[in-house]
Amino acid sequence: MQNCAVCSAPLRAGARFCTQCGAPVHAAPTPLPAPVPSRPAALEPVVMAPVVPAPIEPAPVESEPVESEPAAGEIPARIPSRGRMTPPPVRSRAATWALVTGAAPLLVSVVGNVVAAQLSRIAAEQISAGDVQGAWAPVLVTLALVFVVNAGLLTICTITGGRALRETGNGITRGRGLAVAGLALGAVNLVLWVAGLIVSVSSLNAVLV
Repeated sequence: MQNCAVCSAPLRAGARFCTQCGAPVHAAPTPLPAPVPSRPAALEPVVMAPVVPAPIEPAPVESEPVESEPAAGEIPARIPSRGRMTPPPVRSRAATWALVTGAAPLLVSVVGNVVAAQLSRIAAEQISAGDVQGAWAPVLVTLALVFVVNAGLLTICTITGGRALRETGNGITRGRGLAVAGLALGAVNLVLWVAGLIVSVSSLNAVLV
């Protein structure tokens, strides 16, 4: 049974107004049927591709160059030194000086002998004219100069030749042939110089006596 919404008095069936308070009776709302839950459509499974991680490349490690020891008889390309390293010269200057100073005594001897011959002829003329005092002095001075100059040149040739042989022994510096040629010329000129000196002294002794 339905009651009045205002005074809660019981209402007759089908009454439109309340018999107690006269309030209109509102029909109760018809309840709506409960919605029937629909079956959700089957979801297709989503297949995801496997994620492959990118390979991680290791960072390059800078390694110090390892200097290998040269084999027996092998000439090292670089000679280690404790201080600042100076690269070897391309050509040995000492070898050039050895060649020059080895060949120069021959030229000095030729020029000195020519000058001494001229001075000897002049001295002979002076002696023939009766002027004996100091006639042979220029000849002796010339021969002494040739002796001193050749001795100095041959000494320099020996020193520079030995130094050039040491410099060219590394297999990098060139000029070993020049050094050998200079020392050979110096040895030949030394023999000629000694022989010429003996001949000059013998000639002067014969003339002076």
